[in-house]
Amino acid sequence: MRPVPFELHVTVTGDSPHEIERAAYPVAQRFYGGDAEIDVLSAKAEPDPGAPGTFRATIVFRRIATHSE
Repeated sequence: MRPVPFELHVTVTGDSPHEIERAAYPVAQRFYGGDAEIDVLSAKAEPDPGAPGTFRATIVFRRIATHSE
């Protein structure tokens, strides 16, 4: 059976691109599995109106393959 090509939208907040990446990637790894190779389809960030000085970002991930395939 072929895996369903789910796109996962992860929304996180952070002070910098690095902080946002560090928050988003573990969510994708947990969803797809630790052995999955994942790709970023898009990433959009904007100031977080509820927390001045931080940014809210939505990153869209897709699984490319797993090492067990």
